[in-house]
Amino acid sequence: MADVILAVLGRPKAAHFVLNAAQCLAALIGRASIVALAVDAAPPATPLAAESLMAEVGDVAASHRRNRRRNASLRTIFDAWASDARQAGITAQWNEVEGAENVVVEERGRRADFVVIARPTPDDDASTRREFQAALFHTERPVLVVPDGVSAPFGRRVAIAWRDDSRTVKAVIPALRVLGGAGQVDLLAGVRARATAPPVPAVLRDHGISASLHVLPIGSDPFGKTLLEKLHELGDDMLVMGAYAHSPLREMIFGGVTRYMLEHADVPVLMRH
Repeated sequence: MADVILAVLGRPKAAHFVLNAAQCLAALIGRASIVALAVDAAPPATPLAAESLMAEVGDVAASHRRNRRRNASLRTIFDAWASDARQAGITAQWNEVEGAENVVVEERGRRADFVVIARPTPDDDASTRREFQAALFHTERPVLVVPDGVSAPFGRRVAIAWRDDSRTVKAVIPALRVLGGAGQVDLLAGVRARATAPPVPAVLRDHGISASLHVLPIGSDPFGKTLLEKLHELGDDMLVMGAYAHSPLREMIFGGVTRYMLEHADVPVLMRH
């Protein structure tokens, strides 16, 4: 049975990087098929909803036309990528679905084994932000967050941002299939002054994963910065970590290290909330 990798396509400029990352992930985990998803955000169903939405974002019909043009660009990018991918033995299919972005991504993501999506940028529109939040916080699946510009294969040297809690373990469990083929696994553990360094986690020992432990000081600098600098120093090309957030009212607020990585990470990050 093949795993299903859902590649959520939003910004056309990022689509090729997301598709390539999905293909690399498929190669790392073994037999897998890739489903490329583009959401056609449906216009509001009632006049009252339409009036409210138009007051916030302008002309609904114009927004819908822009979305259709975007998805046409995404389909062109997918077709060009899929032609080469299928020749390499990758099973790939296009899936364009009409509906609310968060609902579609959550529903399709829950049917997949992994979700691949572009790293957020300050220029993302509301639709793209809703897709990302749904992928990371509502699918209950491991999510590979891909920065723009990543084209080289990854997974040869993998870092794990270790924190002894359920979120990190939930991220590490699906990553085990990637870690087994890595030439080097680095465990990056933050420790405050005078605290005892943690042992290599039992979940890695139980699965026969050999990891080098690196203790990083938690000080005045953002720990995400310390983590990313160490990852670069070690030459790691992928990061595994838990995703943390607080959710007051309707807005999702990321935890400190999660937020830093979503703003600055220049390698693919496999996250699990």
